[in-house]
Amino acid sequence: MNFLSHFYFTQNKNDPYFSLGSILPDLLRNYDGSWNIKPEKETKRLNKNQNFTSLMKGWNLHLHVDKQFHSSSSFLQGSSALRKKLVSIFTRLPIRPFFLAHVGYELTLDSLLIQNTLVKTDDFYKEIGACDPSIIQNFLFDAGIKNPSGFLVFLDSFIKSRYLESYIEPKNIIFALDRIGRRVWNEPFNEDEIKKSILVFQDLKQSINHTYINVFKEIQESIY
Repeated sequence: MNFLSHFYFTQNKNDPYFSLGSILPDLLRNYDGSWNIKPEKETKRLNKNQNFTSLMKGWNLHLHVDKQFHSSSSFLQGSSALRKKLVSIFTRLPIRPFFLAHVGYELTLDSLLIQNTLVKTDDFYKEIGACDPSIIQNFLFDAGIKNPSGFLVFLDSFIKSRYLESYIEPKNIIFALDRIGRRVWNEPFNEDEIKKSILVFQDLKQSINHTYINVFKEIQESIY
């Protein structure tokens, strides 16, 4: 799941560190894919105070939600159907329709949460921004990242840019996929691929708008 989908499960807890922890694995991966910390294996050392405990609870929730989501029939069937449509559009290597379908389906869920006001982006950014950078830095240092200062600059930029709000429009999902994909390959989408894939994602949003929330309800039941 993407950032706003993870926030769906923490937004009513009034705990900024819990919310940050629930998206922290993806934030760290986006900043530096070589960082491979496993704080879930260091719970005793990383529960030294309430804020650290909340970060750990959020981190563990992230792992649980992703595990449940990626094994759900909604995701497996939905991303598979999306991949079949994208295969006929993205025929040039090294662009991978499987990767685009996986990430694109997740971004579409964020888009629908915004559209149906089940998550408010103002609340998301306000909550994440309420976390003390020194606490985040100390947590990451204790988790094994010896120089986390660059990540704090990245996190500040992530909050200020508010780019997640743009996902409400399918065309911006495509632009995001183009940007994300170029971490793996260098080829940008061409004009024809952009136009055709926008239509695919418009159809996807319409087709799952009345059923997508079921996967959130199923995961919610597995948490409590």
